[in-house]
Formats: sequence, structure tokens, C-alpha cells
Amino acid sequence: MATERMASTTVAAWPLAVLETLNGYGVDGPALLTQAGLDLAVLRANPGGRVPTDAMTRLWTLAIAKSDDPAMGLRVGKTSLPMHLRVMGLLIQTAPTLGHILDVAVRYQRLISTGVMVRLQQRPDAVGLEICYLPDVALHPASIDAFVAAHVSNLRRLSPEGGVQQVMLQRSAPVQAEPWRQILDCPVTFDQPGNIVWHHRDRLDTPLLLGDAGLWRQHDALARQELEALDATPPLIQTLQGILRAQGDVLPGLGELAAAVAMSERSLRRRLSELDSGYRQLVDAWRAERAGQLVRSGDSLAEVAHRLGFSDASNFSKAFRRWYGMSPDSYRQQDG
Repeated sequence: MATERMASTTVAAWPLAVLETLNGYGVDGPALLTQAGLDLAVLRANPGGRVPTDAMTRLWTLAIAKSDDPAMGLRVGKTSLPMHLRVMGLLIQTAPTLGHILDVAVRYQRLISTGVMVRLQQRPDAVGLEICYLPDVALHPASIDAFVAAHVSNLRRLSPEGGVQQVMLQRSAPVQAEPWRQILDCPVTFDQPGNIVWHHRDRLDTPLLLGDAGLWRQHDALARQELEALDATPPLIQTLQGILRAQGDVLPGLGELAAAVAMSERSLRRRLSELDSGYRQLVDAWRAERAGQLVRSGDSLAEVAHRLGFSDASNFSKAFRRWYGMSPDSYRQQDG
């Protein structure tokens, strides 16, 4: 019997951060996204959506090869914006103290990627944020570099005193380690048992420049809601939704979806049935989500209908009314 593969997912805004860094190298970023199995229009239309972490790993591999820069992950993290982390970015921006940032990193990291687990480690003089690999999730070392660089850069921006004491990385030592020490601006060691960012314990309660306890609580409530919604969706459904979103307007068949999760068509059909779902339901939900994005973008109804596989604009409009309770034109006016 086939064993289903619960592929992890990553927030869709993160490949956009990679794309922006690629532009500085003169690399055709959109082409690399396509090669990695991602669709730029879909990412831009729904940066808060999810994409398969496997696709991110392919993107990192391609990006480093094309840029010829082993430290590219660091540069992505350093130049990334808070909104590349979506609600996590809002929490970081408004956190009253460094301790609050470490707290949300542990509680809400899954909103950024379900491919790692984050936990705290303790030393007498320091608190460590450890990024742990999960079984059966293939991550590129650059993804950890980017996470660490984004974290360190955010702290440096929010606190004149910084707060990072040391960084330990599992990755093998690069031929040229200077970019790691320069960008992270602290002692960095490689070939370590874990990926840990150590913070000075005596600075955990130091107020941060943009700290706002009231706004932070509002963002915390929003993050809780998003995490509950993520957890309410079975992992297999999350994975399949991510695969569908990553394909843009190219709809994979049931066989392609089954292959992507290392299952036979029959096994996938059975598992979906057990979850009160099915291929048609997944496709219908994907079409509904994509329809809203395309209608908001201003595309003609005939073009949207064609891109989503409808025979004409009339049939598309009927489906849109079923999904949204209003016509596409009304939806577009309401959104505007």
C-alpha cells in the first residue's frame, strides 16, 4: 500500500523575496520561478497563500547556480521586507521586546514554513532560537541562511544594541565564510549539531524602537486565527492546494497530483474520500480562488473564463455567482 507524502508548504511571499534579490544579479528571475514549478502571477496575486517547500528548494538550487553566489540566501534574508513574512512581519515590527520576537518565532513559524520546527535553547548567559529540520523534508542550506539573516537584520533594525551573541549553523563551512560573518555581524561557526541563533539573555526585556503592545496584541490575534485555519486543513489537502496554486493556470490531473505526493491515483482518490474531499472539490476550490484573483486584476471575463477552462464567459459567470454570491462585475466594483 502506498504511503502518502505530507509535503511541507511555505508562504507564497517568500519566493518573491528571492525574486527581488535575483534581479540584482541580472538573472531572469521569472524564468527561474517557472523552472522551479512556481507561477509569478499567482504569487503576486496571493502572497499570503502557500507553495510547496519542494518548489522553494528547487528555486534555491537554481538561484544559487545562476547567480554563482553561495551566500545568496544571506542576501535574500538581509534585504527581505517584513511583509515577506506576512503577519509574522507585523508581529516583529510591533514587538515590545526581543523576548516577544522569540516567542512569536516559536509559536508561529509554521505560518512561514511547515518544513522546519523552531524551539528555544537555554544557556546561562543566552537564549537560543533553534531551527530544526524535519524528517523527509529536503531543505537547501540557503533557506536556513535566509531565515537567520532575516531574523538578525530585523533585530538590528529594531534595536541599536542588536541582541545576537553567536550563530551556529549545521551547513558545511563555505570556501569563503566572510559573507556570513559580515552580514550576520557576529561570530559564526559551521558544521554544528544544530542551527541556533544565540541571543544575549540580559537584552531580552530591552524595549524595541517600534514596540507597540496594543498593535502587537492585535497582530497576535490575527496570527492565531491564521494558524488555526492552517491546522484545520488536513496536511494532505494543504499539500495538494499548494501544488495547484504553484501551477498557475495549468491544471494538473489526478495522476500528476498523486505522483507529487508519492501515491497511486487509486490511493489518493481513497484518501481524499476519507477526508470528505476529492479531485473535483480541490479543482473547484482552486478555480474559485483563482477566479477572484483574476477578476480583481481587471482581466476580461472572456479571458478569465478561458484561463480557468470554462467554455464561455456565461458559464464562468454562473460558477462565479455560486462561489461568491454575486456577479464578477459586482465583485470587481466592490473590490475597487
